[in-house]
Amino acid sequence: MMSYRAIKLPDGIKHSFWSVLDAGLYPVVYLATVPLMMRSMGMVTFGLWILLNSIITILQLFNFNSGIAGLGVATIRNITDGLANNDTERVRDVINSIFQITFFLFVFVCCIGWGLSYAAVRYSWWDIKDAPGANVSLCVLLAAVIAGLKYFDQIFQSIIKACEKFKLSSILNMVCRFGLLGITIIMAVEKYSLAAILFANIVFIIAYLLIQLCCVKWILPLWKPSSVKNKKLYRYLLRFSTWPWLQSVIIVLTFQTDRFWVSSYAGLKEVSSYGLVSTMFSHIHMIITAMVVWILPHIAIMTSKGDDPARMYNLVRSGLFSVVVILLLVFFFISPFLFRLWVGAETYAGMSAYIKGFVAFEIVFAHTIMPFFYLNATGKERLATKATLFYCSTCYMLMLAGLWLFHSPAAMIGGMTIAMCITMPFINAIVQQNMHHSYSWKLAILEMLPMYAAILLVYGNGNMWLYLLLIPVLFVLLWKFYSSTVFKNRLWQHTR
Repeated sequence: MMSYRAIKLPDGIKHSFWSVLDAGLYPVVYLATVPLMMRSMGMVTFGLWILLNSIITILQLFNFNSGIAGLGVATIRNITDGLANNDTERVRDVINSIFQITFFLFVFVCCIGWGLSYAAVRYSWWDIKDAPGANVSLCVLLAAVIAGLKYFDQIFQSIIKACEKFKLSSILNMVCRFGLLGITIIMAVEKYSLAAILFANIVFIIAYLLIQLCCVKWILPLWKPSSVKNKKLYRYLLRFSTWPWLQSVIIVLTFQTDRFWVSSYAGLKEVSSYGLVSTMFSHIHMIITAMVVWILPHIAIMTSKGDDPARMYNLVRSGLFSVVVILLLVFFFISPFLFRLWVGAETYAGMSAYIKGFVAFEIVFAHTIMPFFYLNATGKERLATKATLFYCSTCYMLMLAGLWLFHSPAAMIGGMTIAMCITMPFINAIVQQNMHHSYSWKLAILEMLPMYAAILLVYGNGNMWLYLLLIPVLFVLLWKFYSSTVFKNRLWQHTR
């Protein structure tokens, strides 16, 4: 019998575990502590706190290097390429040039924060001028500083991931997120001002960045801060980073402005239910992404060496979709019990239609993760941006069409889901064409059938006959197009 010590998990599974733990644990703890923060801060101050966090998120769009998704495509791809080719000087230049670019972005975003801190109070933007007990102008400025400091955090995280230290990356990120949450809760309970809480957050982030610096020096002793020898690298990195950044901007504008349309058509009360479910599924999408984020440097390394990443891509893609479809359906069927327990039956009644819509949407939206990892990691950033614009513009048009025709926020989500069902075969075709220089449109449609069947299950409205028909069909289709690929490859043996 094989001893316990002899058992070794494949690297892909270990990377997935730590990435999912990082992405999934914090939202659970944060949502659990929201009632405590609301009581301690008071509803008005808590609302200002939420608004300031929205400002921090929006200001992340100015980070050309890592983007709003925090994947650090430019950093990961260029560092892995340099390490794979033993090009020490290139690795040093890449890291130093990215840090120098990020410093100027930090100064720029702080200047934006200074302007916002004046204008928001002077012109009473967002109705925050009269927030009691808070120096609103100072709070907005401090929020901008936090946004800028997070740029450096994203760069450190990207360097660590480029070296395939996903466990260390996840542990450090959890230390930061839980540390900031703990400071906020403790100071809120002790009735500190919001400005004091934000300032304490800044002090903690600076200390955390110093710890990350030490970790990077330990992982890459060859790196030291210095001038950049290859001056052309600045233009190359900015040009490379611009495309992933544009992808982030397109996605954020598409899937964040829906709340403004809900407010216009249904009022702020409806926004609270819609926004809570939307935020929850944003975290779910982040968790799904974290399951396979480790493949990004793998594909970059294989591409730089001239190897073909197609086998690994198809294996991981098949495993991801096999798991995601089942988990989302399980979540959907147990959600009535979970949400009635968490928010109460009355609140759940206002959320149920949105939960159904977002489960169906995520079943097909999760398919965008692997194609865009592949395109960005193999240097096809411009093509990835065009593909992003294609599916996002289709989503936006059908989202507005659903709202215009049915005057229902739930119909907006339905429109986005239909758009993804239409566009995903084209996205897969783009990737396969670049990977194999050919693609079967028949296969493009057939491999989406499991997702279409799952969406029909979600919208089955409790019809048992439909469930009895679709559930076996779904499992057969999942096995045929996805799960069989995983088992035939002996469960991830090629992802090590």
